[in-house]
Amino acid sequence: MVTTIVLLIALALVFFLIGQLIDAEIVISPFIGLVFGALYSVQNYEEIGENYKEHTLQCCIGFISLTVVWLEE
Repeated sequence: MVTTIVLLIALALVFFLIGQLIDAEIVISPFIGLVFGALYSVQNYEEIGENYKEHTLQCCIGFISLTVVWLEE
């Protein structure tokens, strides 16, 4: 369990550095519940005259969530 938490903290730091390098929106927020894990998601949006992708990196450690979101055209 301790190893998992240490790995998630390291992963959260990597996500934070990625967010800083690509000038992404970084959100650190508390939530109700106990969660451990990470995810990567890509959502394609097609609007009139515009197509873009929204990338999301999220790392949850206990009661804290670190989310990095950026758009790619």
